[in-house]
Amino acid sequence: MKSLWLKISLAFFGLILALTLVLWFLLASIMQNAYTETTREHLIENAEMVSQIIIATEAIEDGERLQEWVSNFDAPIEMRFTVIDDRGEVIADSENDPATMDNHRNRPEFEAVLESGDEYGETIRYSETQDLSMMYIATPVVRDGETVGAIRTSLSLQIIDQAMNRLWLSLTLVLGIMLVLTTIAGILIARGITKPIGRVMDVTRRLSEKDYSSRVNTKVSGEIGELSTAVNTLASSLQRQMTEIQENEQQLTSIMSNMVSGVMLVNQNGRVELVNSAMERFFSQHSENIVGQRFDKVGEGIGLGELIRRVFEDNRKVHDEVHSYYPEERIMDAHLAPYYGQGWQKKGVIIVLHDITDIRRLEKMRSDFVANVSHELKTPVTSVKGFSETLLSGEVKDDATKRQFLKIIHDESQRLDRLIRDLLNLSKIERKEIPLNIDRVDIAELIHETAVTLEGSAEQKQTQLVLPGGDRPVMLEADRDRLRQIILNLIANGINYTPEGGTVRVSLRENLYEVRMIVADNGIGIPEESLDRIFERFYRVDKARSRHSGGTGLGLAIVKHLIESHRGRIEIESTEGEGTTITVILPKTQDQEK
Repeated sequence: MKSLWLKISLAFFGLILALTLVLWFLLASIMQNAYTETTREHLIENAEMVSQIIIATEAIEDGERLQEWVSNFDAPIEMRFTVIDDRGEVIADSENDPATMDNHRNRPEFEAVLESGDEYGETIRYSETQDLSMMYIATPVVRDGETVGAIRTSLSLQIIDQAMNRLWLSLTLVLGIMLVLTTIAGILIARGITKPIGRVMDVTRRLSEKDYSSRVNTKVSGEIGELSTAVNTLASSLQRQMTEIQENEQQLTSIMSNMVSGVMLVNQNGRVELVNSAMERFFSQHSENIVGQRFDKVGEGIGLGELIRRVFEDNRKVHDEVHSYYPEERIMDAHLAPYYGQGWQKKGVIIVLHDITDIRRLEKMRSDFVANVSHELKTPVTSVKGFSETLLSGEVKDDATKRQFLKIIHDESQRLDRLIRDLLNLSKIERKEIPLNIDRVDIAELIHETAVTLEGSAEQKQTQLVLPGGDRPVMLEADRDRLRQIILNLIANGINYTPEGGTVRVSLRENLYEVRMIVADNGIGIPEESLDRIFERFYRVDKARSRHSGGTGLGLAIVKHLIESHRGRIEIESTEGEGTTITVILPKTQDQEK
């Protein structure tokens, strides 16, 4: 703004200076002309007056008397008078001796009067006699209608020059003061104009720097006041719009960040413009390594490149499944569509990926569950049907054989009953239809009580069962019956899958907040690929052995759900051929956070 008010001040100063100079020269010219005209009229009046006196007194005939008379005019009026006859001879002069003066007929002022017959003659020239620039005015001396001579009056221009010098000095002083005052006024006006404009410019600069809270604080009226009001209105509007945009961006960012589906935008040049956090997880890369890259470089590993290329070429939506194998296998449902800007101008492709790995896994689990249930039911049903039909046919006469067939039917029916009861229990537990009767339970004592029912199985397999010491109670809040069911299933599995002469060890650890029950065996172990599925319904590592042991394949699934209903968790570690360690972690109180 300094340059603006300086430019305005300089322009104002230049304008005032030009007007002052023009006024100065104009006034000087007018005054000089006025002085000259006044001097001319003064000379003419004096010349005419002397001419009339000469005619009235007929002094033109008496040169000596005229010389004496004219000589007296010089002192009082500082004007020179010269009288010549019609031949140009000087008769009288107020300053010099006429006898010493040349003939004046050829002087321009006399020529104009004597020869041209003008009313008066005028000339300005340097006088060698007076050594000054003089103004000469000649008028005719007319007697009886005949010009008998001429009277000339002259005055030094030095008087005019002195008057003009004084005038010029006065004009210079007055106009100089006017110039200074107007310049100061111009600077003040310029500052008065540019100061609020500077505030407006400062606010606009701050607005351009995204400081939308800035306002113009001024009380100036007129156009600048209206401009300030308009800028303030604009700033308020921008602030409101930016607040809305920021809120919308925050909402969009929050939505994009918390979406479980991956979103990616590819611009019309084929480069990635935007990815959300879910898409980063799918690609196992940070957005900094994805944004700006070519789509074929980013999406080729999971088969997206060809789909994006199809959208660019066909300009239509595409729906397909893609697979990712790093860092883990994923199955994703891909939706691709072109997106447009203003005027339906194509701007790129939007890609949305839904992770359907769990859905596909659940579908497979459901399929496996149906197949397993069918298989589990088919075997006992087939046995019951076959042996019952044989008995009904009457072909079996031997009582021992009949008894054997009936026992098989009884055992298979019991197996069916256990299977159905386990399925019903598991379904109820999953739907939380079995309420927990929470009470204070000594888990160490409960382990010893439960182990009594398994001593026969352990002795039969010559398996050593090592239990935690019961000298110190380990208390927690739990449903006693459900906790017993958990302990029974885990110890029974340890005995069943441990060869003869093995060891099943149960230990307890506790801290201020939770209790850990650890069931470890040195049995056959579990393959690494089966660890993730060991808690699925009907999943068996050794199916033949599990069925021979009378298990339904639902025990660990029930255990997992019972532990989760107690707000606990279960962990498993196993090495094939070396043994398995299962850790159950339960909170001491059911009202504490996990």
